[in-house]
Amino acid sequence: MLSDHIVLAGGGHTHALVLLRWAMNPKLKPAGMITLVNQSSTTIYSGMFPGVIAGKYKIDEILIDLRDLASKARVSFVMAQIEGIDLKKKKLLLVGRPEIEYSSLSLNIGTKTNLNSKPLITSDKNLAVPIKPFSESLKFIKDQDIYKDDSSAKPFEIVGAGFAGIEIAFSLRKRWPRRPIQLKVKSGRKLSSNILKAIEDLNIEIIQNNLSTSYPALICTGNESFEWIKDSGLPIDQFGRVLTKNTLQVINYPELFAVGDCGVIKDDFRPSSGVWAVRCAIPLAKNLEAMNIGSKFGKWKPQKNAIQLLDINSSKKDSKAFLAWGGFIIGPYSFLSRLKDLIDRNFISKFHFSNDLTSEMFSKREMIECRGCAAKLAYSPLKKTLKKLNLKEPPEDDSIDIGLLISGKTLIQSVDGFPSLVSDPWLTGRLLTFHSCSDIWACGGSVISAQSVVKLPSLANDVQQELLFQVLEGINSALTMQGAKLIGGHTLQSIKASDESSSLEIESSLTVNGIIDENANFWSKGGMKKGDQILISRPLGTGVIFSAFMNAQVRPHIIDFVLKEMNKSQHEIVRDITKLESKYPYVNIVNACTDITGFGLLGHLSEMLESTNSYRSNINIEPVKIILELDKIPFYNGVDELLDKGFESSLSPSNRIFLENINGHKNLRFELIYNEFELDSPLYNNMLKLLIDPQTCGPLVISCPSLYSEKLIEEGPWKKIGLVSG
Repeated sequence: MLSDHIVLAGGGHTHALVLLRWAMNPKLKPAGMITLVNQSSTTIYSGMFPGVIAGKYKIDEILIDLRDLASKARVSFVMAQIEGIDLKKKKLLLVGRPEIEYSSLSLNIGTKTNLNSKPLITSDKNLAVPIKPFSESLKFIKDQDIYKDDSSAKPFEIVGAGFAGIEIAFSLRKRWPRRPIQLKVKSGRKLSSNILKAIEDLNIEIIQNNLSTSYPALICTGNESFEWIKDSGLPIDQFGRVLTKNTLQVINYPELFAVGDCGVIKDDFRPSSGVWAVRCAIPLAKNLEAMNIGSKFGKWKPQKNAIQLLDINSSKKDSKAFLAWGGFIIGPYSFLSRLKDLIDRNFISKFHFSNDLTSEMFSKREMIECRGCAAKLAYSPLKKTLKKLNLKEPPEDDSIDIGLLISGKTLIQSVDGFPSLVSDPWLTGRLLTFHSCSDIWACGGSVISAQSVVKLPSLANDVQQELLFQVLEGINSALTMQGAKLIGGHTLQSIKASDESSSLEIESSLTVNGIIDENANFWSKGGMKKGDQILISRPLGTGVIFSAFMNAQVRPHIIDFVLKEMNKSQHEIVRDITKLESKYPYVNIVNACTDITGFGLLGHLSEMLESTNSYRSNINIEPVKIILELDKIPFYNGVDELLDKGFESSLSPSNRIFLENINGHKNLRFELIYNEFELDSPLYNNMLKLLIDPQTCGPLVISCPSLYSEKLIEEGPWKKIGLVSG
């Protein structure tokens, strides 16, 4: 069992407020390692979701960026789906990745829509969609927007006439002025006269005693716990909520806490509501802090009732809202709508940090520090050092040719490493592996084994063990999918303390071994031929994006997508080409190849060009040049906006030396062609910055005869970005 690892399971409102407290007051944060686990990198503030449907707010306005919040609180963030708890071994079980061991665990996972409360009958399983998760129901609603002005369209049904269902119906009427909307009310359910009048005034039809549906429907029939909670062995009430003491500790499990909709204090019943989730944040935080130092726990007495504000979100500028307290309802009044808007905006604004607040949390040096491959030494001092030592420079190829094996295969080797790019140690291991393996792939090889060196922060032994386990599991999972093995390694321990999240202090490297089959071609850097096309395997921009990420200036969905792409192996696209080459043993489909890493696209293409022309010079052949088509170079979504704001990797200034090769010396010459922007325009200058942007888990680039490039482009993921010319 770990001695000092708090795991926050779920990114609900309670945990978000706990993290906010620790971000604002770092001295309050418990010592040791803390990890937040959530299925997505954001959580939606539920109180403003109907306003998004009505068009009152944009979805970005109501998102809480959990990854950024965890970063500010110096807490590790793991984006993963939870599938269970091993109570005996104290492990949180995750889908598709290793479990996380904890010493203390807090549950704030919310609930799902209760689909068992109504026997919905439909021939199309996609016809009726639950309101939760909100991201899925919003997508469903957007798909129905084509009928918003069609009074003859099939009615859209809201099943469930609790406050949630009624407010959604009001919001949909604002969104869809003419489409028929029906509100299905449980038989015997009585609505207050003022709410009933508002429903009728908005031309929303009330349906009772009909449980089947043949129309598009949104299910708002209350909440129920996730199945893994019900099957966990934890004490639960009749609604599946985990029973706790008034200290928020789970009954019979003092190291566990449960808050928000997934937990309830025994003998102190209350309905599910965001009000109580918010109110219990400070009591939970204080008890987690008390547990860490062995202090007495505080007790929380939740209020019996909570004020609920129900916004009509009408089509009028002066929207109105109802106020409910227990069974008492007043309204609708304009001032109540304004009050709700003020309360909601004040709440969500707590998580949208200002620049001043950010600067207080991070020193200037921390804000500009780059991780991943951008943490490598700049090109110029590296080159001068190797020259001084009389070592080979620049390297002729991305991997070292060790020699022939008895089998006739060629053994190749490479090494790479960097400080953690993200605070998830398992993902760190995978990104390290894919990045390190790219040198083997760039030679047309297959990875067979690797050895690791992992430097861990100075922590308790069992916490170090957990971090090392996660990193090595990440490495191993990325190797196994290629048919390779982790065969050994070494560990180090940091000798100085750090304020970073524990998992961000990990530094690791990998020595990777690969083979090239006896009948396969070795892809060198220096084999480009006149007429070749330059193809690239994935977009550029990771250096820019992660530089901005350090400053909390990247939208969550952008960093999610980039990490998803980086977390994909490229070994299969290499195998596809080598298989194609085996069918044509006397031709080269790839004349030259490299991977784009720390020196950026222009830097690594310069190595290819220099190596090629060095060989051509030795045999008295005229040098070639590379023509890059700037318009066709792919980059990740959001990169252009971040470049406009001035973000760049801390390694980029050192890479500007490669810009000298544009229209440069005849042996190292690039030409740029473009149609979509003008010379020295902001767009042109941004593309120059992109050319020298260091990449982590970057693309492969090949020089390929045009005869084969069309087939590779057609099958993907390759894109043409230039050509080799005389």
